[in-house]
Amino acid sequence: MIARIFFFLLLVLPASFSGELRAQPEDSSGPEGAISSEGPYFALVIDDFGFSRKMTTGFAALKLPVTWAILPFELHSVFAAEEAKEAEIPYIIHMPMGALKDSAWTENATGNVVDTGMSPGAVADVLLQAVETLPDAVGLNNHRGSRATADVALMDSFMEILSGFSLFFLDSRTNAFSAAYSKAVEKGVPALYSSVFLDHQADEAFMETQFLRALDIAKRRGWVVVIAHARSETLRYLQKLEGAFPEGCIFVTLPELFRLLRIR
Repeated sequence: MIARIFFFLLLVLPASFSGELRAQPEDSSGPEGAISSEGPYFALVIDDFGFSRKMTTGFAALKLPVTWAILPFELHSVFAAEEAKEAEIPYIIHMPMGALKDSAWTENATGNVVDTGMSPGAVADVLLQAVETLPDAVGLNNHRGSRATADVALMDSFMEILSGFSLFFLDSRTNAFSAAYSKAVEKGVPALYSSVFLDHQADEAFMETQFLRALDIAKRRGWVVVIAHARSETLRYLQKLEGAFPEGCIFVTLPELFRLLRIR
């Protein structure tokens, strides 16, 4: 794998936080009919680990099968990865990507982010740093990214590079015009997409409405991926959900869902 990555780098290198939530479509072209009749399946991804040790410890105590998405370049990123490993929680890289409201990216920009205007070599450099920081990650999704994921050329380069790693990709769908999922499939990267944000309003009634909406999608399609965030209000809601999860739907981790859908 490493040899393939560095071969790509030789070809492309020159010689010389606040979250972003936009409308998610309920459905998209994707894998259908490949799952067991035992479903429907509900995969919950918790974004934004890496900011707070306290939130990390609180979520680690949950008994629900979940997957963490850890930001790779934050103060507590490594702590979150260690906690996930200790609790046997699978985690993915929560890759920072440029948003529509961000200033245009330049070569002098600070911070590690994938954005419009970057060369394939610059993209590869950021991705390699993220993987080195979180080496036990099983996949990757986008943090923010309404501009980056809608940039077809950028996603073409990003997925070409990502195909050199043994990682799957989850399109967070922060832009209804995202090209990330389709480009991942085109480049042979195992991929899925999220359909619902659970908690972009920190209100229990709202989260319950979103949860029921996600259940409806899962029952119609056989599966659903839902994104929530490492926040105290969300933790309290999920703690209540642990003891009262409705029958007829099975909580799974994201890697388990990929296996159930036979996506490799």
